Parts: sequence; C-alpha cells; structure tokens
Amino acid sequence: MPRITLFLLLAALGLPAWAASGVMLRDDSLRATASANATSRGHARKGDKVEVLARQGGWTQVRAAGKTGWVRLLSVRTVTSVGGLGDVGTLTAQRDPDKVVATAGLRGLNEEELRRAQYDAQEMQRLDGQAVNAEEARRHAAEGQLSAIRLDYLPAPQVQASPASPTGGFEF
Repeated sequence: MPRITLFLLLAALGLPAWAASGVMLRDDSLRATASANATSRGHARKGDKVEVLARQGGWTQVRAAGKTGWVRLLSVRTVTSVGGLGDVGTLTAQRDPDKVVATAGLRGLNEEELRRAQYDAQEMQRLDGQAVNAEEARRHAAEGQLSAIRLDYLPAPQVQASPASPTGGFEF
C-alpha cells in the first residue's frame, strides 16, 4: 500500500499517523482525558518541547517530560511539518508580528460524540446553577456599563404558490 494511501486511511479513521513535535505556548495541566474536569497527571510549562500524539475536539494529547496527557488545543503549537505544509489542514500565509490570531476550528460535537451522548442529571443541575434571573442580569449589565436595546424580530418570509414550478411546490 503506498504511503500516501496509508496516511489518508489513518487520517480518515482519526488515528495519528505519526507523532509531531510541538512547543507549549502557555502553562497547562496534563489531563488524564480530554476534559477540563479530568484529573491532572502533571504540568507542561510554557516553552516546553512536547510530542503531539493526537487531537480530539478542543484538546491535544501530548507527551512531555515522560508523561502523557491532554492539554487545551490552543496551549500547544505543532512545529513539525508534513510535506512542507505545517500542521495537517493548516496553511499559513506570511504572518504579521503585530497581529495575534488564533484559530481552533472547533464546531461543536461530532457525530460519534452525539451517538455516545447520555443524559447526565448532575451536569444539568450544574448548568441550572449557572442561571441568573432578570434582575441579576440587569445589575451585571449596569456594572459593565451596558445598556439594553430593543430589536424587532425579522418579518416572516412570504410563501407564494408558484404554478410555474415543475413540481407544483412553493418558492420563497
């Protein structure tokens, strides 16, 4: 099997085809799993050289100082290039040193995570505990010198029957 085919197959399966070198951009805990609530296995410090093993959602699995763990995606930068392209899926133009730009490419849950999802009453209670009432929201806005504005809803789209439509359907 040609190397490129093997690489594409591993990439499609979500498996790391290689481990890349990286550098820590900030201090972060090495977590046991890709979760902010996971137990810490140690720490990686800003500037530490790491081996990037995998990525999952907003997390990157690294090996640092003999320990393996998950750090936040934006805490580490891959420095090894593959075929001269840098990070897989990332093409970088000339950088302006006066501008700071971070792109994580996160889009929420993937299909597999949605399939595995289960109701968690404890997490729902924790979420409910973050809610505030209208008065608390107004007080917070006032502290931030924010003011309320009223926005009208957009009008509903007009639906018109189109006899000229080949399916006899509707056009918007």
